Amino acid sequence: MTNPTDVVLVPHTHWDREWYLPFQVFRVRLVEMMDRVLDQLEADERFRFTLDGQLAAIDDYLHIRPEAEPRIRRLVAGGRLAIGPWQVLLDQFLVSGETIVRDLRLGWERARQLGGGMVVGYLPDMFGHVAQMPQILRRAGIERAVVWRGVPDAIDRHVFLWISPDGSAVTAEYLPDGYGNGLSLLERPELANERLEALQEQIGPFFGPDPLLAMCGADHTTPADDLMARIDAFAATQQRWRLRVETLDDYLAGTPPAGTVWRGELRSSARANQLMNVTSARIDIKVAMARAERALTRYAEPLGALWGRPGYTPFLELAWGKVIASSAHDSICGCSIDAVVDQVLVRLGEGAQIAETVAERAVGALAAGVATGHVMIANPSPVGRRDVVELRTSVPETWRTVAIELPDGSRTTAQDLAREAPVHLDEIMPLDRAREFFLRIHGTELFGRHVRDWRIVASTETGTRDGGDERAGASGPRLEIEVAEDPSTFELSVLQRHFDAAAAQETGPWRVVVRAAPVRRLVARVPAPALGWSGLRVVEGEGTLDDPVSVGDRRLANGRIAVDVTEDGSIRVDAMDAGKGRAACVGRLVDEGDFGDTYNWAPTAHERPIVAPLGTQVIVRERGPVRGVLEVRSTYRWPLAAAPDGTGRSPETADVPITTELELRAGEPFVRLRVVLDNSCRDHRLRFVAALPLPADHSSAEGQFAVVDRGLTIEGGHGEVGQAAFPASAFVDAGGLAILLPQVTEYQLDEDGRAIGLTILRATGYLSRDANPYRRDPAGGQFEVPGAQCRGPWSLAFGLYPHSGSWVEADVVGEAERYRHPFMVAAGTGPAGGPLGAGEGLAVDGNGLTLSALRRDGDWLELRLACETPEGSVALIRGPFLEAYEADLLGNAGPRLPVQDRSVQLQLAPWEIRTLRLLAPRAPG
Repeated sequence: MTNPTDVVLVPHTHWDREWYLPFQVFRVRLVEMMDRVLDQLEADERFRFTLDGQLAAIDDYLHIRPEAEPRIRRLVAGGRLAIGPWQVLLDQFLVSGETIVRDLRLGWERARQLGGGMVVGYLPDMFGHVAQMPQILRRAGIERAVVWRGVPDAIDRHVFLWISPDGSAVTAEYLPDGYGNGLSLLERPELANERLEALQEQIGPFFGPDPLLAMCGADHTTPADDLMARIDAFAATQQRWRLRVETLDDYLAGTPPAGTVWRGELRSSARANQLMNVTSARIDIKVAMARAERALTRYAEPLGALWGRPGYTPFLELAWGKVIASSAHDSICGCSIDAVVDQVLVRLGEGAQIAETVAERAVGALAAGVATGHVMIANPSPVGRRDVVELRTSVPETWRTVAIELPDGSRTTAQDLAREAPVHLDEIMPLDRAREFFLRIHGTELFGRHVRDWRIVASTETGTRDGGDERAGASGPRLEIEVAEDPSTFELSVLQRHFDAAAAQETGPWRVVVRAAPVRRLVARVPAPALGWSGLRVVEGEGTLDDPVSVGDRRLANGRIAVDVTEDGSIRVDAMDAGKGRAACVGRLVDEGDFGDTYNWAPTAHERPIVAPLGTQVIVRERGPVRGVLEVRSTYRWPLAAAPDGTGRSPETADVPITTELELRAGEPFVRLRVVLDNSCRDHRLRFVAALPLPADHSSAEGQFAVVDRGLTIEGGHGEVGQAAFPASAFVDAGGLAILLPQVTEYQLDEDGRAIGLTILRATGYLSRDANPYRRDPAGGQFEVPGAQCRGPWSLAFGLYPHSGSWVEADVVGEAERYRHPFMVAAGTGPAGGPLGAGEGLAVDGNGLTLSALRRDGDWLELRLACETPEGSVALIRGPFLEAYEADLLGNAGPRLPVQDRSVQLQLAPWEIRTLRLLAPRAPG
């Protein structure tokens, strides 16, 4: 008699919080499912349940059933209900590396409160896996992972060693045939043997002599109430199979050592749908996510930690909750129904609003130390640098030229953008209307400014000012009000009392005049210390400027880069790196049909991309020397939609105006672009396609603590066409061209590596299309999602940086930092007459280092850096700290580090993520 085959059954559910139904609808189902599961667990000591690796399901349940928390604690403590370690199952490629860390930390802490989570990186349904996930898990003390999508054909065993770019490794359990491979095994007892045979045939080669892993669950499923009875009954009728029920954590404790090794990201379609085009579905969500993440990690938290006042931590926690809830894979991917997308955008908007307000409060605290009438700038980068800022400030009309005075007494050029009309109102009105005019004044506010002074001039040519001074007037009575930007001590009742007294002596109409001090909008390139601030003052005269911008009718240039608009509206960018040769690229907009869905782009049959506009006009908006701006206005004729059968695009067309804004700044080696349109068409994809300076055999894309090299193709299979369409976070570099990005964006190199396409807009009408030409297996239900057509106003920003040498030699990491993180600006509110001043916060010197987090925890600062270079780096960190300790990603302190003169030096290995805890009590007051 042969030995029975062991099969481990893991009852579970995969709970998408929102997808083809909104969150609250799914929560009703969640509560019903959890009620049954808890009853089952308490009814049979042998039953086990794995709750999808995410604590959000527990929190969503307990919000409705708070009385169930003791039951959950008992079951978790007994090892029969497996929870965590994540808060949500996020999409790894569409959020920042820091969001991945915060998701893990939030889930880990919540699991600890409930008795402890699985020490397993459970990643069952993410659409691929980032290269640095093994390092993230290991630095949180997790040595095992579970994966499905993205695993390449080279993996031929259920256990393999997965290694990050830095060398960190985890033992990964591959789920052949997915997380629902055991769902129906015992659904019909009479077919159990046959289904087990089929399971062994399907996944047995991956397991060999090891027990088969049967994941008994799927999307939003509930285990059968009599599952254990079915297992007992089946065991009594045969000896071929030996079934046992375990949690996933228990099963993994008995898995053998890994043999096969895989290094880097997992993005293969060999055995499961990769669903690679979710990056370009509902790009507005990706923009909103990046805005909220950046506001939190690069403005609110670091500036607040160094310069802000205490009391804002609960706001930041609330904002992070919004961001993390929106990072769930079906949420951030845009592959959900419109109602879900609407709610995601609201959550992300709230998260950004909170973070931006907290950042403004921190900057406001700094502005209190800068004299009223001066300007304060704040630098969110951990290195001192220059940036171009816009200032809106009062300037005497007699000043013909102005400059910006810096704290060291030097002056930099100020470019005059616009002058605002000093007179807001000049109107003659009868007495009753003049009295009603006071209703427009709310406190001190009038016309968006504040009343600073007033004057009443009687028809007798005498007047009172603030109830006292006599002044010459005009032929009729006149009320003159002066408004200014800054809050004032104006009292409306005092003005009304004096007006009523003057009005009693008048019989004719009143002339009401509201004036402001002359205001100019200026732009200047100014320096600020690392994570610090600097005071500025507008002065009369000239300043100096390196690499000023010159502007022609169709050209921008600054000595480092030149941008030309050709007759057909294409954009040519030339750069000269001293001593290293010239690099150039030419880009244009390309539109083509889309007969796919939110998961996978697919072309319409007989596709003929549209590249030529009907006409192009170039308008000069700003003429330098600090900043030059051109608007390229082109009109394209696009088909209105795809043919219903996908055989082509409709004969009906629409003329679509598109504006491409080109902005070049003094001193910058890249040009900033924004494509703006009002999309009136359906079923199409718009890309910016740039010819590369040099042919490329790979791309290098930044994201999630690494810069990953990718080839021109990817591994297809499983009925999904392997499109080499990839996400990039801060930049993608290929063939001497870096594209700088403010949000995660989809890109693709063409097959011969001579051009790169950046997706600006993708319009599709189905969540999942059953007849998608590029995918055999549907990715979901065929639900119509009109919102995914993205009709109406649309824009997307990016930068072009042609360079010689590699991306490391061209410091693309540093240029992306400068592109993505503008200075903040605030008006000084301190006492007049003080010095300008400047202050450094916390500085990090070193090559290829990126700041992931700087946050305050009481008297401690938590600092997280990533070494995004293959060469490693020495980091010199200086700031207002007294002690320094190593820490893991969960915030637990480790060995103490030597601190000298409030500085600490670290050696970071290539691609290493490093976390420190720094003792830095807040200054009193």
